[in-house]
Order: sequence, then structure tokens, then C-alpha cells
Amino acid sequence: MVRLLAATGIGFALSCANSSTSPTPPAPTPSTSSLAVTFDENPVPFRSSGCSFSIPQGWFTQARVRETGGVTFTPTTLTQKIDGNVASVLTESFNSRFGACSGVAFTADTISANGAVCGVVGVCAVSSFSTYQFSMAGTDANGHTLTFDSPVLQLGARPTGQSIILSLEIHR
Repeated sequence: MVRLLAATGIGFALSCANSSTSPTPPAPTPSTSSLAVTFDENPVPFRSSGCSFSIPQGWFTQARVRETGGVTFTPTTLTQKIDGNVASVLTESFNSRFGACSGVAFTADTISANGAVCGVVGVCAVSSFSTYQFSMAGTDANGHTLTFDSPVLQLGARPTGQSIILSLEIHR
């Protein structure tokens, strides 16, 4: 009986010694930046004026890009597509298209963690198109390389065969 108790006591002591070393928990995975885009209008109607100085007609609307993952994102490229094809005539930088949103802190060249940037997007053209989309590529503050595609912006029909009526009033 004494031997049985002694053997049980030794087994208990060994099991306690083994349970005191717990495995090291894995390091947490760093968060990744995440972006969400909203457009003021989608589809966007064709406008006969207000697009640009050189080509006043086209489709344009305000876009808001929000960072929702809690990690600052630094865009390095902005690619714009018309009807699914990269539009070389729309080659420009992130900073030339996006800037501060009303009431939101802004730092050039970045989209702050949980922040936003705003800009006017679209196509000023004498031709007709159906869709517009932009892509951004860059790196977040945790070193992740990311590419983000905006939703497709539908471009409304361009009026055809409509005459323009000018009105002139003379006041005496």
C-alpha cells in the first residue's frame, strides 16, 4: 500500500512539472489596411458642361475613399480605366486626383488609419463610354503591399440627336 501511494505521488509530481511549461502563443498577425469607396452618384449622368476647361462635357462625380482596417495606406500608383481598359490619357498621380474631405484630417500621399480622402473622378470626353474604374496600389504601415480596385462607375447615356436651344432675352 505504501508503494502504491509513493508511485502515485511521484506520478502526480511529474504531471505537475510537465504542466508548468506552457507553449508560447503565436505572435499576432499585424492588421492590414482596407479601403472602401463610395460615389455620390452611380450611374453618373452625362453633363454638357463643367467637366474640364478643354473638354467641358463628360461624366464626373465625387468619390470618397475610406480606410477601414485601422492601418495607414500609402498609395504609390493610381490607374484609371474606361470600359475596362487602362486609359493612358488619364495617367496621373494619387495626389492630383485625391485630397482632403470636408471635416477630415488629411496628410498628402496617404490615407490615414480610419481616415478618408475625396476627389472628383470620371471622364471628360467627346466620345461615348459606358464605365469608369480606378485602381490604387501601395503599401500599408505594417508593410503589406496591396492593390485595391474601386467599384465600377456606370456612365449614363450620352444624348444623341438632340438639338441645343439657346435662349436670348433682351431687356430694355
